[in-house]
Amino acid sequence: MIPIVTDVEISSTARSGRRKPWLRAAGVAGSVVTVVACVLGPPTRVGADPLATARSQAAQVNAELQSDGARLDALSQQYEAAQARVSGLLGQISQDQAAISQDQAEVAADQANLRQQALDAYMAGSSDSGLSSIFGAGGEQAAVTNEYKTLATGSLTNAVDGLNLAQAHLAQQQAQLQSTETQAQAALDEVAASRRSAEATMASQQGALRSLNGRIASLAAQQRAAAEAAAYQAYLARVGAAQSYGNVPAAGGANTAVRAAESQIGVPYEWGGESPGQGFDCSGLTQWSWRQAGVGIPRTADDQYHSVAWVSLADMQPGDLVFWGSNGYAEHVAIYIGNGDVVHAPSSGQTVRVQAIWANGLLGAGRP
Repeated sequence: MIPIVTDVEISSTARSGRRKPWLRAAGVAGSVVTVVACVLGPPTRVGADPLATARSQAAQVNAELQSDGARLDALSQQYEAAQARVSGLLGQISQDQAAISQDQAEVAADQANLRQQALDAYMAGSSDSGLSSIFGAGGEQAAVTNEYKTLATGSLTNAVDGLNLAQAHLAQQQAQLQSTETQAQAALDEVAASRRSAEATMASQQGALRSLNGRIASLAAQQRAAAEAAAYQAYLARVGAAQSYGNVPAAGGANTAVRAAESQIGVPYEWGGESPGQGFDCSGLTQWSWRQAGVGIPRTADDQYHSVAWVSLADMQPGDLVFWGSNGYAEHVAIYIGNGDVVHAPSSGQTVRVQAIWANGLLGAGRP
């Protein structure tokens, strides 16, 4: 019967930690094939290496991303230049508005002046203003009146001309204002549209790159799972061919760690335990055993998993740590003692014992 083992003292934060690529092997066979088939997209040619193809595609997309990133940078600079231009145009608009306000005031003044001139002309043309007492009879009064009318008419003409000029200037300023505003808006709209297009393209490429990276990870995990399975079968074949299950002597500090672990056989499993003769959990046992050899390793199974140097299952030596878990996360650890056996603290209700390595959930082995 395959034992159910957990390293229960592992914190939730440990699960989100780093992962070694080679440690993602076990537990992915079967599910990987389905995931890869969904992500890969168009089929590759027969004989092609799917992982190499995916990496090549990812490199191409990454190169396109860099190129489009440079293009977006250029567009951003153009956008900043357009903003500066718009800022200048807004300043001109402010000046034009001030000029228009001035022209409107001038038009209003000219209109008032025109009304006054018309009134003055009317008054000059319709009243003798006492001229008869100055010039006397004999038609001289009519001549003087005509002279005043001529002067009044000239004043009216000048006022009308001034009004027309002011109104023409006002219309010109208003047209310039409208043109300036149109230019400013067109400049902003054009560069903003270009930026949106570039950003949309990059977002699409980033999505494609994420998909490819997921595909690469799945393919790498699939290849690693196959390699680990082959190594495990080779190991089993080697052990079977030897027809011997006696312990292979451990050397150096590994021998000390193995003897320390074996000395705790029969000690109860205890969650978070790390006390010889009283209680151990799985990683507490491995940490304490290697500490007796003068070697410090982390406390939890997953941290130990990521701190040791990976070794092939076919090349394990006594003292190596053997890990079980899923998705690259170690949940249980034991000390290898040779010929397919490990010493470990299994789970609650059990005691430290020797047991043959089991394949379910096997992640790999490492050497402190």
